[in-house]
Amino acid sequence: MLKRVVVGVLATNCWILHARGDRRALVVDPGDEPGRILAAARGLDVMAVLLTHAHFDHVLAVPDLAAAWRVPVLAHPADAPVWPHEVAAARRAGHWDAGTATGELLARDPASLAFPAGAVLWDGAVTPVADGEILRVGPLEVRMLHTPGHTPGGVSLAVDGHLLTGDTLFPGGPGLTGPPLSDFPAIIRSVRRLLDLPGTTRVHPGHGPDTTVAAERPHLESWVARGW
Repeated sequence: MLKRVVVGVLATNCWILHARGDRRALVVDPGDEPGRILAAARGLDVMAVLLTHAHFDHVLAVPDLAAAWRVPVLAHPADAPVWPHEVAAARRAGHWDAGTATGELLARDPASLAFPAGAVLWDGAVTPVADGEILRVGPLEVRMLHTPGHTPGGVSLAVDGHLLTGDTLFPGGPGLTGPPLSDFPAIIRSVRRLLDLPGTTRVHPGHGPDTTVAAERPHLESWVARGW
């Protein structure tokens, strides 16, 4: 069972994963609004928080939730440079970097991306996960797939015909790439890997609606040609 909680200024999909009838759960990408995520997970025994990657809009609720549940934070070690870079850039600019949406969001409401001076931020500490590793969440086997490109340590999660892709794969193409810590050829390699999964696989991205592997696979070469 997957429960979606849409949180934060970039409407990040936080996912709560557990087997139907089983209380053991995994929380993926708690991007903001910890109170809403705590409420959505009420009655479940959360075993861990897992990050598909360490951009601000996927991690801001981590300190509150990890403390409340007393659970580890799981991430791929190759993403270690990402959060320090996010924080340093935000301190310099006075606001978080929301990629191509930054200018529009700042024009509409400068406070929406304001760096939270004095707030308790995640310390970046993680328990590492590896490509091919299986996480057991009750009776579910959740397979880690290292899918770099959007960030160096991006991961996707495959479980029972479902795929949580973070910001690697969306309806209509791969996630954003650009300097300094992302790479378009790398994300295309990752997307090719994901699109080799069965066509019926349901894709649950880090923002926006779901799709399927079959719906996206025919468009891969056009994404390569356009370069984004």
